[in-house]
Amino acid sequence: MARFAVPAYPHTPVPQRWPARTLRTRRPLAAALAVIVLNSTLQAVDPQLNAVAMPAVAADFGLDPAASDLLRSISTIALAACMLGVAILGDLKGRKLILVLGGAGVAAAAVTGAAATNEWVFGAGRVLMGVSTAMSFAMVLAFLPALFSDRRLVRAFSVWLVVDSVAIVLIGVAGGLVQQQWGWRCVYLLTGALALVSTVAAALLLPENRAATSRRFDTFGVVLAGVGLVALIYSLSQGSARGWGSPVVLGGVVIALVVLTTFVWWEAGCANPGFPVGLFAAPAFAGACLVGLMFNLANGAIIGQFPAMAIPLGHTDAGVAMVASLIGVGSIAGATASGFVMSRYRVGPRTMFVSGLLVLAVGLASQIFTAVGRELAVPGFGVLVVGFGIMWMQNPQSAVVAAAAPPGLIGTVGSVKPAVGQLGMGLGLGVAGPVAALLTTGEARTPHAYGVGMLALSVLFVLAALAVAFLMRVPARRPPTAAAPVLAPVTP
Repeated sequence: MARFAVPAYPHTPVPQRWPARTLRTRRPLAAALAVIVLNSTLQAVDPQLNAVAMPAVAADFGLDPAASDLLRSISTIALAACMLGVAILGDLKGRKLILVLGGAGVAAAAVTGAAATNEWVFGAGRVLMGVSTAMSFAMVLAFLPALFSDRRLVRAFSVWLVVDSVAIVLIGVAGGLVQQQWGWRCVYLLTGALALVSTVAAALLLPENRAATSRRFDTFGVVLAGVGLVALIYSLSQGSARGWGSPVVLGGVVIALVVLTTFVWWEAGCANPGFPVGLFAAPAFAGACLVGLMFNLANGAIIGQFPAMAIPLGHTDAGVAMVASLIGVGSIAGATASGFVMSRYRVGPRTMFVSGLLVLAVGLASQIFTAVGRELAVPGFGVLVVGFGIMWMQNPQSAVVAAAAPPGLIGTVGSVKPAVGQLGMGLGLGVAGPVAALLTTGEARTPHAYGVGMLALSVLFVLAALAVAFLMRVPARRPPTAAAPVLAPVTP
C-alpha cells in the first residue's frame, strides 16, 4: 500500500498542469488564487508609488513639466501598446510562463529606475515597467476564468478586487513614509521587492495552462492595435495640457481612428484573428466595455482635477493625498458589497452596471457644492463615492468579459479590459479640465469651476446608464404562434 495518497486534481474549467507542491496543500485552488492576487497588486501599486516618487525624480534630474509628464505616463503607454500581444503569447505559449517573465521584468524595471543616473535610464526602466506589467496583469485576467467558473469566479474576482483596493491604500501610505525617510529611489525598490516575492511564489505554486489548439501569432493585428491605442491614449491625455485644438491632439486622434478602423477590418477578415472583434456585437460584452470606459473616466476626472484645484489654493500635498486615498476606502467597500450582492442575491450584470453608473453620477454631481472652505470635505465625499461605484461594477464587468472568451482566447479577450480602462482614464484626465473651462468664466481650476465641470460630466453617466439599460435589455418573449396547417398536395 502506498504511504501517501495521490493528491486529487481540482476541477477547473481549463486543464491545468499542477506543481506537486501545490497539490500537496489542502486547498490548491485557494493557494493559486492567493498567488494570482499577489501578482495582481503589481499593476495596482506601481502607478501609486510612481505618483509618489515622480516630483522628487523630476527635481533630481531637473526635468521640465513636459518631460516629467511624459515619464509619468510612459509606462501606461507601453502597457497599452503591448497588451494584446502579450495576451496572445500567454494563450499560445503558457500563461504561467508569461506571468513569471512579467514579474521578473517588473523587478528588473524597478531596480533600473532606482539606480538611474539620468532621465534616459529612468525612462527606459519605466518603459520596461509598462511592458512587464502588461505581461503580469494580462495573465492575472486570464488565470482566474481558467481556474474558476460560475459563482466561484464571482467570489474570486471579489477577493482579487478587495485585496487590490487594500494594497493601493496601504502601499500608498508606505511609499510616502519610505520616500520621507530614505528618498525616492527606495520607493522603486519597494516595488522591486514585491515583484520578487510574487514572482517566486508564482513560479513555485501556480499551475501552467494554455490554449488547447495552436494558432498563428497575428503580428499585423497586434501592431495595429498597439499603434492605435498608443496614439489614442497619448493624444487624449494631452488634451488638457495642450488644448483640444492642438495638432498633436487632433493628429493623434485622427491617426488612432484610422489605425483602429484598419485593425477592425483586418481582424474581421483574418482567418486566425488576434482578437475576435465579433464579440462587440454581443450586448453584454459591449455593455461591459462601455462600463469599463466610463468608470475609468470617472476615476481619471476626479483624481486628476481635484489635486489641480486644491494644491494651488494652499492645501498641503499630504492633505490632498489623504483625500485622494479615500478612493481606495470606497473601493474596498464597493468590491466587498458587489461580491456579496452578486453571490447572495444573484443580481445580474445589467442591474449592477446601471446602478453603478448612477452612483458615479451622484459622486461627480455632488462636487457642485465645492466652495472656498470646502475644498477638501466635498471632494472627499465624491472620491469615496466614486471609489465605491467603480468597484461595484468591476466585479460583474470582469465576469462578463471572462465569460465571453472562448476557451483558447481567455488571455486575448481579457486584454480588452485594461485597454478600455486606459482609454477611459485618458479621457478623464483630458476632458474634465476643458469642460470646466468651457462652462465657466475665468480660471478653470477654482472650486466653482471644478464643481461645474464635474456636474457636467455626471450627465454623461446618466446617459450611459440609460444606454446600458437599453443595450442589455431582456427581449420580450413572443407568444407562441399557431402552426400553419399542413396542406395535402393537390393532384392534377
